[in-house]
Amino acid sequence: MRTIIIGGGFAGLSAMKVNKSLLIDEKDYFTLTHKLVDVFKTGNPNLAKIPYREGNFLRARVREIDFRRNKVITEMGAFDYDKLLIAAGYSQKIFPNTLKIENIDDALNLRQRVMKSKKVTILGGGLLGVELASACKEMGKEVSLVEGQNKLLGFMTKESSQFALNKLSEIGVKVLLNQKVEGIENGKVKTNDYELESDVVISSVGFRGPSLVQEMGLTNVNGRMLVDDYLRSVDYENVYGAGDSATTKGFVPMSAQVAVQAGKTAMENMLREPRKFTYKQVAIIVKINGEYFGDLMGRFVRGKVAEMAEKIGITKAVMLVN
Repeated sequence: MRTIIIGGGFAGLSAMKVNKSLLIDEKDYFTLTHKLVDVFKTGNPNLAKIPYREGNFLRARVREIDFRRNKVITEMGAFDYDKLLIAAGYSQKIFPNTLKIENIDDALNLRQRVMKSKKVTILGGGLLGVELASACKEMGKEVSLVEGQNKLLGFMTKESSQFALNKLSEIGVKVLLNQKVEGIENGKVKTNDYELESDVVISSVGFRGPSLVQEMGLTNVNGRMLVDDYLRSVDYENVYGAGDSATTKGFVPMSAQVAVQAGKTAMENMLREPRKFTYKQVAIIVKINGEYFGDLMGRFVRGKVAEMAEKIGITKAVMLVN
């Protein structure tokens, strides 16, 4: 059976561990997305970049997918498939007049801009926004963090949310909750209650599926291809989706851990009798000012336990490539 994987992120590489397929990606390295803030902080891209091993890897841009003829058409030629897995990661829709940190180039560009600035405003109090706020403060900047909800890290436990708020406030980050962004222009961020002067404004919100999904005309939710409980496309029975590229009607979170589980299940379902996809979030770890904390099996942890959970997660990710 000829199987093709589009995308070499967590889901795509997890699928490759199950079955050696032709993997097509625009870049020649795997990105540890949860290390992008470290790249931003240090300027060292190698912290998040792991070169692909030689093998069934093709560096190319997908121009078209002919679903009727079962062909993936790239700038390097056309390739036939029996089963196709789309695992092309995510993209980010940002506010006008803001910067993003979607990939390594973004992280390096953002570092240059922030280094020259004094006042930084970050939009979004999720995991990325919280860690960026800490990093910018460690770089000696005046930092404001704007969040639309009434707490930070809304998807985590109350203990993690409160700890993040206390820790950021302690190091001098101005945390503004229940704030809706009404406009960004002339170096000012206007919310329902504040007007913040800013040299740099960073969007840590707006995550959605990759542009490829919509370009190929696939049924999608927020740019993520819609799949059934077996991770099979609702449009084509021999096309599957995994990771941030795909979601079910019941919703699948955008998470590295979930992507790894989805990639494995998707490829197994492509090869044999399919089984329903279920996922488990084992750990969500955050770092503020060098201190690790977060949720482990749904319970708040901090310090050495949280740091160990983070390191184990990174080690498992690296093993996908090796």
